[in-house]
Amino acid sequence: MRLPPDAVRRTGAVLATLAAGSLGGLVFAGLGLPAPWISGALIFTLILALTGVRIAVPEILRFLAFVVLGASMGAVLTPQMLAQAAAWPLSMACLALSIAATMAGSILFLTRVAGWSLATAFYAAAPGAFSTVVAMAEETDADLRQVAFAQTVRLFLLVAVLPSALGAAGLAGTAFQPPAQSSPPLAVALLLAVAMAGGLVAERIRLPGGLIIGALAASGALHLSELSDAVLPPELLEPAFVILGAGIGVRFLGTTLGSIKEFFLVSLGAFLVAIAIAAVFAAIAMALTGTEFGMLLSAFAPGGLEAMTALGFALGYDPVFMSAHHLFRFTGLSVALPLLAYLLFGARISGTGPAPAAASCERKPRPAESQTARQGDRLPDRKVED
Repeated sequence: MRLPPDAVRRTGAVLATLAAGSLGGLVFAGLGLPAPWISGALIFTLILALTGVRIAVPEILRFLAFVVLGASMGAVLTPQMLAQAAAWPLSMACLALSIAATMAGSILFLTRVAGWSLATAFYAAAPGAFSTVVAMAEETDADLRQVAFAQTVRLFLLVAVLPSALGAAGLAGTAFQPPAQSSPPLAVALLLAVAMAGGLVAERIRLPGGLIIGALAASGALHLSELSDAVLPPELLEPAFVILGAGIGVRFLGTTLGSIKEFFLVSLGAFLVAIAIAAVFAAIAMALTGTEFGMLLSAFAPGGLEAMTALGFALGYDPVFMSAHHLFRFTGLSVALPLLAYLLFGARISGTGPAPAAASCERKPRPAESQTARQGDRLPDRKVED
């Protein structure tokens, strides 16, 4: 029986994406670069996207990748690691200040230097929560092309450039890599089953980054209680990293060279402002807590919850510290952004009920940028919090 033409094309796109991502991971690993399977997959998938090749990462692969990554992160948890949580309130306080300063600095750059509107700059500067930010921006006069592009370029730079920068500076971690041991297939299967259940429960209760955070928590509970000592083999971890990196590269599908020329330098400038401010607050947190700078910078970096948590793990940082801080950032943004948006623009957020008469959300006529944003600057198929 012949497959429908669309199914054949879809399958070809998936195979091309995975092949390019795997090749990129192999090349970066061969060069000895940090987090090679994520950043290499991203770069090689990006090349396909910008050359017009059809690429795709199916939902089921993203789901499995997040479960595998969460299960592997939980496998390195120890009671000593949790004991270090006493210092987290200080670093989280620094993170909260960093978020406010990062947004303020980025907005100033985008409005004063780049000449973007306040609404566009506000949503483009939001450090993470991509799907939420774009949904909110649609209710305002923000230019969705600029918002989507700035958000995507920032995540691209964090995943593609930050690992190499930290590695070159000697700041990549090594303490929390999975143990180099083989576990019985039955133990691995049990670990994955429990991790999957934890991820599904976390998603069910709408925990941000639910799949990866829930899988981490379930796996961690198994290992801390000594019910399991199973670790996942590289044959499972490396494809999961490839899928994560390729999934970010897919966001650039349909992006034109014109969009890159128009927005890249501005987005790069906003990123440099944001990462510089994050580095200042990471240095302050290091002075207060004694936590290593590389891990703090990765935890303060304004990227997606799931992507940055997995990237920190690939770099050898404490996954509990990383996930806790990125979850704190995302939760804070989820509360603060709608309030700030309402105060600044009277914007109604989908699902929050009708706006007051004084802040009517009747859509004003908008330039053709809205359709271009949906077509040219691809939004993720799945509502991941990137």
